[in-house]
Amino acid sequence: MTETSQKTVTHIRPEKSERIFSISEIWKFRPLLKQLTSRNIQTRILNSPITLLWGFIRPGIMTLAFFYIRRMANADFGSSVPYALFIFSGLCLWFLFAEITVQVAGSISTDASLSRKVYFPRILSPISVVLGRWIDCIVIVAAIIVFQLFMGIPVSTSFPFIFLVMATLLLLAFASGLIFAALVAVHKDYRKILETVLYLGLFLSPVLFSKSILPLVIQKYYIANPMVGVLSGMRGALFEPASIDIIAWLVSVGITFTLTIVGLIMLSWAIHNHGDKI
Repeated sequence: MTETSQKTVTHIRPEKSERIFSISEIWKFRPLLKQLTSRNIQTRILNSPITLLWGFIRPGIMTLAFFYIRRMANADFGSSVPYALFIFSGLCLWFLFAEITVQVAGSISTDASLSRKVYFPRILSPISVVLGRWIDCIVIVAAIIVFQLFMGIPVSTSFPFIFLVMATLLLLAFASGLIFAALVAVHKDYRKILETVLYLGLFLSPVLFSKSILPLVIQKYYIANPMVGVLSGMRGALFEPASIDIIAWLVSVGITFTLTIVGLIMLSWAIHNHGDKI
């Protein structure tokens, strides 16, 4: 006769019905959020000091390549400042956005082992990723400023606008990452799709060229790409004040908030229906 198992089964659940985004729960678990944020910073920087340098070394290498290609082709990409500065700033911001998006998309899976031991709001994982990236934002902006001063271009009087631009960038990466975090929970192959989307986005966004070279008809709809307002705002805040397009930035903010809501809804659905795969 088979003996009945005496092992205790523990179900890890919230005290109330779990909501993917609850201000009260985030506040309640703020010590854990602080620990997760600190862990993300220490893992990237203390364990690998070159991480911060890589944030502008890689764009610098690609800047040299694109600069000489453009020089040999004698092409006009619509930049009103030295082209090297134009693409360096764009590449720095794009790679920062791509890295944060990928990290947010994988944050739920990264902390899966912890969520199996103790309950905590899953949203803390992607939030901690974004909060841990403020150092990268400072380093990237500082690197661009050093480069532009080296080229004899002063910092724009619109510099305070950079804080709004970087906040928009971080929230956009957060929103994009949430959407793909939900999709990855359904099927792992969505990670490859994310990589492809980010690769194509590099060439579809005004990273290597100014939107001014596009036909006026296309420019009207081009601002639907949220990175248009972010990139033009960043360049305008640092060295090209005439390029600040408030309308494009406001469109970026609106799209970003919309994507954030969509991402939260999708992630909530994925956790409830595919939580065992995460």
